[in-house]
Amino acid sequence: MSADADAMLKALLAVPGRGPDEAFASRVERAVRAEEKLRAARRAAWRRFTAEMAAAAALLAAFVLIERRAPADSLNLISPFGPAAAGLMLLALWIWVSIRPDFGARDN
Repeated sequence: MSADADAMLKALLAVPGRGPDEAFASRVERAVRAEEKLRAARRAAWRRFTAEMAAAAALLAAFVLIERRAPADSLNLISPFGPAAAGLMLLALWIWVSIRPDFGARDN
């Protein structure tokens, strides 16, 4: 009786056979590929940001050290005509140029 009941329940609860849903599989595959590309782009952006910030910090430290080694003439402020001021101006221009808005999204 137990075997008959199990067979009857199995027959009643069986899912009707159907083929694989190719459209769904294709959508999921595209979503996975898009997520992988986005993750790779995000990692590259963070890596670039980290490298640029480290370079900017090193340059800033170098310019401050250059200015500290120069003779003090104006209350420990950076002289507007000294080598550190020129370097800081270049650093500011570099940061200004690198923080440009992205006017068009590229279709990759």
